[in-house]
Amino acid sequence: MKQMKNKKGFTLVELLVVIVLLVVITGSTILGIDEISESVRKKRLEEVLKQIQMAADVYYSNNEVHRSSLLNGEVKTKCTRIYVLQNEGLLKTDLINPRTNERIPANLCVNSHLNDEGVIIHEFTLD
Repeated sequence: MKQMKNKKGFTLVELLVVIVLLVVITGSTILGIDEISESVRKKRLEEVLKQIQMAADVYYSNNEVHRSSLLNGEVKTKCTRIYVLQNEGLLKTDLINPRTNERIPANLCVNSHLNDEGVIIHEFTLD
């Protein structure tokens, strides 16, 4: 009869399995954090764009000449630059794009036009 030896410690295979599991868990956690961060940046960008759209709405409400030129069909599209909205005090001057951490250029054009229901829609272009 053989005597059983007392087993002390872990085998190499057991240690490797634990290391692989830790790497997999860490990797999936990092990917999850990246996805959450991107989602937050996207949401912040949507909020900044919404601020610009609201400022353009107020600008057109306050400036009947611009509004009426769209409503009566004199012009199809009207471009209002960000710096105009900033000069009117409708936007702060340090708008940041959360995705790039760069300032949104003051020459960004807010193109405003009428949709089929007669509502002024704002889109953005950089000339």
